[in-house]
Amino acid sequence: MRYEDGHPVPEQRLHPLSWVFYLSGGLGAALPALAALALGAEWGGGLWVLLPLILIGPLAGLWHQWVYRYDAGPDGLVIREGLIFRNLRQIDYRRIENLDTRRNPLHRLLGVADVKVETSSGGGAEATLRVLSLAQAARLSEAVFARRRALDVSTDTDAAPAARAEVLLRLSPGELVRMGLIDNRNLFWLGAVIGSVVQVLGVDLLERVVGPALRDAGLRYVSELGLVLKVLLVAGTVIGVLLVGKALSVLSALVRYHGYVLEQDGADLRARHGLFTRHAVTLRLARVQVVHQLATPLHRLLRRVALQVDLAGGAGDPEHGDGARPLAPICPAERAPALIHRALPGLARDEPEWRPLSARTRYRLTRLWLWCWALLTLPPALWWWGWPGLAVLPVGLPVALLHGHLYARYTRWALTPDLLLFHRGWLWRRLAVVPRNRIQTVRLSRTPFDRRYRMTALEVDTAGGGLTKRRVRLGYLDRDVAARLARALV
Repeated sequence: MRYEDGHPVPEQRLHPLSWVFYLSGGLGAALPALAALALGAEWGGGLWVLLPLILIGPLAGLWHQWVYRYDAGPDGLVIREGLIFRNLRQIDYRRIENLDTRRNPLHRLLGVADVKVETSSGGGAEATLRVLSLAQAARLSEAVFARRRALDVSTDTDAAPAARAEVLLRLSPGELVRMGLIDNRNLFWLGAVIGSVVQVLGVDLLERVVGPALRDAGLRYVSELGLVLKVLLVAGTVIGVLLVGKALSVLSALVRYHGYVLEQDGADLRARHGLFTRHAVTLRLARVQVVHQLATPLHRLLRRVALQVDLAGGAGDPEHGDGARPLAPICPAERAPALIHRALPGLARDEPEWRPLSARTRYRLTRLWLWCWALLTLPPALWWWGWPGLAVLPVGLPVALLHGHLYARYTRWALTPDLLLFHRGWLWRRLAVVPRNRIQTVRLSRTPFDRRYRMTALEVDTAGGGLTKRRVRLGYLDRDVAARLARALV
């Protein structure tokens, strides 16, 4: 890299095929116009829409490739954009958290990759280099992390030499199959697709599908089937949807997390995964704020858990959108404590002394669930059955009692010299491990219902909890207990 008038001038160029990927990314904005043409718009007017895209798109891609420069300077990564209006940025090495390489099938076919530069400020990538050759990406990664380590060593004379990368977790295809069986997100998408198809094609779809079988049985409509056959038809449909949804979840897990490897390289955790689109992410241990452990009923049935971490600045996984990074998408439950220890090194692992919530939690939750049950079921029951519909109220009592008892039993907290631990829920069990030296703010809040039951909620915020749903919140604490805990944390 050279200098002009004291200003750095980066000299490294993008890959010669960068304009192709720049153009393909811009064509996504033209999809609505193409869809309109495909659905019947006049081609005469459509050509006037496509002509600027055909001409301007490649020119814009070539212009971007020609003027874009980057280089590894002595203090940071230098990027220059624009020719007439020049934008020169320098990203300090100590702020760079990750160089995330992304390779879809076209990238892998041409031997290139997109490189995203993420910093501790969060809010998405600080810069995206689209695209670099694999050799360029490797040299850039080595230069950035080597100079970052050099700067860290210069500020810490007692720093130990970098150790060889150690593999912490490797997910086999069997583990990914278990992960797909646990994941239920595809069921919602499948239900939405089925509902949309039925709305578009009309309610006669079922009649047309099963019509031949009905005529063979001497019937004309599904409504003429007997009660048992109707129940079997509904049950078969539900089971079929579940099987298809689980098959899609397994396929998605196998494709997305194929070859998942988590390893520790000095003060960094690195993860690589993906079948078609390869991802390589880096988690700096100094930026890990909170470790979350999730165990759904299916997780516990298969003796597995999922681990996520919050990073400083809230730089999360775009696919999750909640400020979290997956540490272990799935792992055996007995290996979770060791992985948490690797993500939060140097902290005492004293056996925690778990403490319960307020003694009035069971009574409060039972009353809350009874009120919710009454508001949801009583109006329709009275509408359909009249005064005999009041009989639905006692039906919700056992469920409310069970939920209040189990939530109060399994929800607890603990405080050690270095950690705050909070275990929440009984059906979907979540454990949050918060280092006390990462806590930035402690807030006590009391709703009118809290004041009635002499309770207080304590909320802990870290540098990685920018989003409200990622903050650690301990509710249903006695007022004096919450006050003492807040003083201890502050």
